[in-house]
Amino acid sequence: MTRPSTTSWLLAIAFLVGQNAAAHTRSESYSHWHLSGNHITATVTSPLREVMILYTGGDASIPARDLFQQQLLETTSVASAGATCVRTGSNILQAASGFVRVELEFDCGERPPDTIRYRALFDQAPAHVHYAKLYVDGLLAGEALLTDTADTWDFGGLSPDESWSFASFVGIGTEHISGGIDHVAFLLGLLLIAGSVGRAVIAVTGFTLGHSISLAAAVLGYIHANSQLVEAFIGFTVLLVAVEYFLLQHTEITRFAFASAALAWATGGAALSLGFIDSRALFAYVGFGIFAACYLLAARKLQQHEQRRATLLLFVATCCFGLVHGFGFAGFLMETGLLGTSLFIPLLGFNLGVELGQLILLSVALVGGILLRNRVPEIMPQLIAAGLCGVGAYWFVGRTMA
Repeated sequence: MTRPSTTSWLLAIAFLVGQNAAAHTRSESYSHWHLSGNHITATVTSPLREVMILYTGGDASIPARDLFQQQLLETTSVASAGATCVRTGSNILQAASGFVRVELEFDCGERPPDTIRYRALFDQAPAHVHYAKLYVDGLLAGEALLTDTADTWDFGGLSPDESWSFASFVGIGTEHISGGIDHVAFLLGLLLIAGSVGRAVIAVTGFTLGHSISLAAAVLGYIHANSQLVEAFIGFTVLLVAVEYFLLQHTEITRFAFASAALAWATGGAALSLGFIDSRALFAYVGFGIFAACYLLAARKLQQHEQRRATLLLFVATCCFGLVHGFGFAGFLMETGLLGTSLFIPLLGFNLGVELGQLILLSVALVGGILLRNRVPEIMPQLIAAGLCGVGAYWFVGRTMA
């Protein structure tokens, strides 16, 4: 029997990691509750991919937003001093592509509400988490994380505190980068291709600049990005940095560079023919394919002959990658109702939190790499890159066809 080659093992690992990637992606939804007197209104937002789990064993003919509304009506309640408040309304609201949004209204009679019980999606996905924020007369008063085992929020006695809200946005940004496995995977890929602490700092600086620009542009309303395409191309950036790591180890890279472009074109073409994207979106896949081929060819050429220009290219490329990821951060910030009454505070706090979380992750990775430098098998970076390649390809194709 022929012994499997190293390449075969790497491909197998890439496939297995890619198959299981979705299982490790955080399942989450969001709501913001506006309290005025004894009346409270909730706007609940969930990614469409989370709502799809409700179709398991259910009627596939019911639209996803109607199914989610029904789930909310059955599992969400508000109480005042132990007495259940009357639900006075429920409406399906407009939401960005890839999201579902429902409004609920409750009246508690003579006393203001003090308790929220929320269980939507928990029975179908016990690992699901729900972020809730409470506004009193338009001002942020508190936030809670609801789970399958902690589905009730007692907010009696909370009052608006705008000075506290900035710190909360910093914390949310930090938690988002640590829980966003696709962003963590990309940062790990950056460390692999950087090769040194100095180049890693340059790469992260470019990434930070890029996502700060696109995050601000999207939140301030200058650019409107399709969330489905953004999530797909975030997966493509993970794939691209993993492919670059392998190409830097080989002399013949042309066919690999053009294979990356072909993957982008083929995925876009298939999605268009199956009705998942429109003809305008196809141009994005064509453009990303061209960018991938040009970047990989240039990176290898400069790496061999001109280190200074290779570092400059790394900075420019990571800035471009950051632009894509920034739209992903912006989608999270806007679609979950975290903007409150001011744009400046949420934008600054959330972005600062993202940077803080990013620096913590990179610091841990760099220190770990230095401490384990002589103890880790030489094949380990290749195994990691192979896993990232499988994950990135799975995200890219899977999110495109969502």
